[in-house]
Amino acid sequence: MKHFLYLIAFTFISISSFSQISHGGMPYSFQNNLSNNISIYTNTETDVSELIAEDKVTDQHKDISYRFGKVVPVNLGLTNSGTWEVLANGDRIWRLIIKSPGATSINLNYDAFYLPANATLFLYNGKTTLGAFTKENNKSHEEFATTLLQGEQITLEYYEPLSETGKGIIQISSLVHGYRGLHNKQKAFGSSGSCNVNAVCDTNYWGNEIRSSVMQLRASNSRNCSAALINNTLQDGTPYVLIANHCTPSPTDIYIFNYQSSACSNNIDGPTNQTVVGATLISNDSPSDFYLVKLSSIPPSNYNVFYAGWSNINTPPLKGTGIHYPSGDIKKISHDFDPLIESQYYADPGINHWKVNDWNTGTTEPGSSGSPLFDQNHRIVGQLHGGNAACGNDAFDYYGKFSYSWDNDTDTLKQLKYWLDPNNSGATVLDGYDPNGAVLTTDAVLLDIEGITNFVCGDSIKPLITIRNNGNTPLTSLTINYSIDGAAPSQFNWNGNLTSYQLDQITLPTTIVANGNHNFITYCTNPNGNTDQNLLNDSANVNFNINDTPLFATLNLTTDDYGGETSWLIKDNNSGDTVSVSKGYTSITGGQNFIESLCLYDGCFTFILNDSENDGYCCTYGNGRAFVTDDVSGDTLLIDSTFNTTTISYPFCMGNATGINEIASNNFNVYPNPNDGNFTISSENKIEEISVINVLGKVIYHKRNINKNKSNVNLLNVDKGIYLVNMIIENQLPKTMKIIVR
Repeated sequence: MKHFLYLIAFTFISISSFSQISHGGMPYSFQNNLSNNISIYTNTETDVSELIAEDKVTDQHKDISYRFGKVVPVNLGLTNSGTWEVLANGDRIWRLIIKSPGATSINLNYDAFYLPANATLFLYNGKTTLGAFTKENNKSHEEFATTLLQGEQITLEYYEPLSETGKGIIQISSLVHGYRGLHNKQKAFGSSGSCNVNAVCDTNYWGNEIRSSVMQLRASNSRNCSAALINNTLQDGTPYVLIANHCTPSPTDIYIFNYQSSACSNNIDGPTNQTVVGATLISNDSPSDFYLVKLSSIPPSNYNVFYAGWSNINTPPLKGTGIHYPSGDIKKISHDFDPLIESQYYADPGINHWKVNDWNTGTTEPGSSGSPLFDQNHRIVGQLHGGNAACGNDAFDYYGKFSYSWDNDTDTLKQLKYWLDPNNSGATVLDGYDPNGAVLTTDAVLLDIEGITNFVCGDSIKPLITIRNNGNTPLTSLTINYSIDGAAPSQFNWNGNLTSYQLDQITLPTTIVANGNHNFITYCTNPNGNTDQNLLNDSANVNFNINDTPLFATLNLTTDDYGGETSWLIKDNNSGDTVSVSKGYTSITGGQNFIESLCLYDGCFTFILNDSENDGYCCTYGNGRAFVTDDVSGDTLLIDSTFNTTTISYPFCMGNATGINEIASNNFNVYPNPNDGNFTISSENKIEEISVINVLGKVIYHKRNINKNKSNVNLLNVDKGIYLVNMIIENQLPKTMKIIVR
């Protein structure tokens, strides 16, 4: 196979429900004098060197969930470990200290758990207390788990009244020795890349969706994935969670809410004590890599959760936003401001994924798997399956399509529709649900601006404004103000009837704009004729470039058998901006041919070909080819039929620009040009390789291992016309020069 896959097979199972919701209070020992003689269990199995070596490989794959701890089997319980102490009234206290030297955190799994009436269990260390756990946490399955406590030592304290003597059962089957991520001593509280953005930095516009995000601990609670609470058409608060298929659940998985910083700065850790344990696996399917679970308990009101909305429309969203826990770090948010692309998952068959071609802010990492992808209307359209994106690159990510998962399979155990639309309403979109209700009476949100791309091909814009009612009373009127480059604003008066969290879209009048860079800003005022109670989410703006004299080129692209691996982008050589990107291509034996129009302008650009599997489109799996021509002159701007690596770049110019010669003149020169087929290449650095390609993409001259600063090329008996000279020069990117033979 061309891509390393992590396959987990599992069948439909019903997981007995129980929760880890605690009930407050304080351990008895915190208020009363007890003996200092407490039994200590010390774990000696702390060697994680093999795991760290494995992590270096598996961390490159987001379809393998991030591991933060080593599972250590133990046999600890009320009858074979710990210290009992009888109080004056006959009640009893059992305490046990567990040490795992070198651990960044400890969490516990229980294979038998039962607390009688009025009994309590607490876990604590010097910083945090978990509990009280009571009979309310008992379930028929009699399994349990407790979440992470920071550090290498924790204390368990069980209180049992005299009337319930001997009825309690606490049997610990394993401890998880944390060695990275989630309270990492060597890297503060997390180890995600520095380009990631704390989710709380975006609460003004994404606060509701941020509250829907949840971390899942799996694999005996030693690995983590990301997920989201999701709404259903009954809007009844059924605690459904959407996650990835490869993040398989188990009866004692822990779901952690609100593990996030309290501030935008990156030096504040988050809590891990707002949890629910266990879920029932409802439905799943592998092509789009989804599963839906129902939590064992409804998250309590003090968790302040939000049930995210969704869209099952199979139209490429104009933007994408991900909320996730990369490398087990606190909650992060990533944005892609470009349209999503329909795609396969690497070379797998079927167009069942959305592709984020390149994140504009943030990225994803192992641990982000299963996290929701939201469209520009803040509705879930997919969940993260895998991809190559990371800090420091312009690579991609794949999200399983919500629209595919919706009802592609008629089996209700392999679809979302049956569960998320239980009343068969036929809804194609659904907004979010807040079980606690909106906080403010009047809060209109100017959610998004559409209809203005970064590079506008033409001389006009037609903005599409999305508004949302975040208030707890219906929104019936609003004033939309908008302007370009700080000019006096125009106004548009909106009227409607939006209940809490409903959206509406407003198309503003078409505006003619001069050529060049501009800023469009819009803000809303006078909701229901009143002052908005939250002014922090009332405005939005977008920078754009008007191209009122476009120059068009045509791309003729032939893929190999694995077209799903191929992508391209065009960058402006002067500004570095990406001005055009590829659509998604399919993997079909024999390849396919695509003809696409490119809207450009007078200037110089670089065409960059990428292959996700590092083998290009030539020549093992077919004979791919890229061929770009100028629509006005008919000139060949670039030809390639030899791409067999991860990426390759070709510079070219449009219109009257001569930037290729100017840019290259400091590094190399081709002369004379035009010529009769006999020309010379000179360079400041050594020339390593030269290829000459004709308009059909055929290599007619190839010389390698030159290792000189000057080389002569003599094309014998070639036809007159345009040729491309590709050069590999020491310590430089590949160079391309167009020559004319006459």
